[in-house]
Amino acid sequence: MTEKTVANGVVRILMDATEDVIGEHGLKALLNFAKMPYLFENKPDYGYEKNYTDEEYSRIIISYYDLLGIPGAKSVFRMIGKAIVKRTTGLGLFDSVKEFPPEERLFKGIELYALVSGRGRVFIEDGVIVYDNTACSTCFNIKNGTPVCTIVSGFLDDLMVWSGVKGKRSVETRCKAMGHETCRYEIR
Repeated sequence: MTEKTVANGVVRILMDATEDVIGEHGLKALLNFAKMPYLFENKPDYGYEKNYTDEEYSRIIISYYDLLGIPGAKSVFRMIGKAIVKRTTGLGLFDSVKEFPPEERLFKGIELYALVSGRGRVFIEDGVIVYDNTACSTCFNIKNGTPVCTIVSGFLDDLMVWSGVKGKRSVETRCKAMGHETCRYEIR
């Protein structure tokens, strides 16, 4: 039996943000294409309990690429990443770090993201905040000449706005879809 490694809240917030960006019918179409229509009627809670496998989560993600093509999915994913920040900050998930100075708030926010998602680690290298995710499921089984994990880039960019960090943006410098061992984002 495959291990359940993806939290309910991760799947739910992805679904909510998708619905914010492409509407209820768009979400239903993606879930139908992923052969997971039951998720729409029985939406998971926002909890940390892990009830989904990487394969189930990636079926949802792959449905975007299959239906929209890689360029279309990248555009929609960037908007979904931004919508995820609005959802998660609205739920109060980052309230414990909101009193920190901007750069520290951003760093702690990314740490919380890594903790809740169970994916990646954040560190500072040569003065640059780095989020490194060897277990990325956003580009699972995708091959492309450029980075494709724009959902994380959109999330990090809007987390910077929420944190009050100005004049920087996230750049995906490595992507498993390109053949790298990891998906790596730098805040520059």
